[in-house]
Amino acid sequence: MAVNDISPMGCTWQRYLEQLTCEHGGWTALTHMLIRRAGPSVGLPCDPGTIERGLRRLKTRGNAPGGQYGRWLLHYFGVPRPLEHTARWMGQYHSRFADLPLSLREAQLWLWDRPPIAESSAACWIHLGLASVALRRGDLEGARLRLVRASGATQLAAQIESALLEARLEMDAGQAARADEVLTRAQSQIALLPSDGERDCYHARWADQRAYHLIHAQPEARLSQAARLYRSIDARSPASFALFRRDHGLAYCHWKLGDRDRALRHVRAAIERAGDAGLLRLRVMALQLLAHIEPREARRLRRRADRIVAELEQADLEPHIS
Repeated sequence: MAVNDISPMGCTWQRYLEQLTCEHGGWTALTHMLIRRAGPSVGLPCDPGTIERGLRRLKTRGNAPGGQYGRWLLHYFGVPRPLEHTARWMGQYHSRFADLPLSLREAQLWLWDRPPIAESSAACWIHLGLASVALRRGDLEGARLRLVRASGATQLAAQIESALLEARLEMDAGQAARADEVLTRAQSQIALLPSDGERDCYHARWADQRAYHLIHAQPEARLSQAARLYRSIDARSPASFALFRRDHGLAYCHWKLGDRDRALRHVRAAIERAGDAGLLRLRVMALQLLAHIEPREARRLRRRADRIVAELEQADLEPHIS
């Protein structure tokens, strides 16, 4: 998604109020809008000038707690849409933000894990982003703690994001049955999303996690069922992430089923999907898979993948295909 001219370089009360005053027509207009929305029973000062001065003081508080004026603004105005969109972009696994080097991604998320965002409903996205970072670092306890902090999310997309991360944690902990329960819940939630590229991305992630369970089923992998899951991803989706998941998953299944030609077609398509979208992490995964399917090129392909892994600082991308 585009992030509407908002870079993820932290969010202070000044930035928050600049958005609100721009959206509502200036300080005086924002003051009178607050008075109208709050009504006489919440304890606002009687003098609009006093309220405006309080709002202007709030602008200077940086990332300190917002106090009463901060609570009033967040309650009656929420987070301006451009800032909320940025927080969401930073918290979603399938966004390009998740493709940044891990240290940079973590540093940016920490800048947003402060007031005003930390005191708002958008905080759930920052917790989800930090849970994903912890998962990449192998810090399962840290990931669980962040998921607990995100558990009050009211946005459907955030609930789905949380469920998919929870299922991944349960699977990594060897709790396959629990992971299946969480994925079943996520499937019903995904069906409620509008039919668009974001739903395709969430469905692709759900299908990939379900397929992973089938591919690693004991005593025998259920590859044909896994391939059906990958084919359920819309081949005409506008979302490159979803298309990548489809081709990458089908490549793996066909390779394991012994159909090398189809596997090669799909994995090369997956490399192109990832490259066209600038998704380097996904490109590494496809290059690593191609190295297994095409052993004559394996050394060159792995060197390419290793260079990208070093840039992304994501050790969990080390080859582990079996």
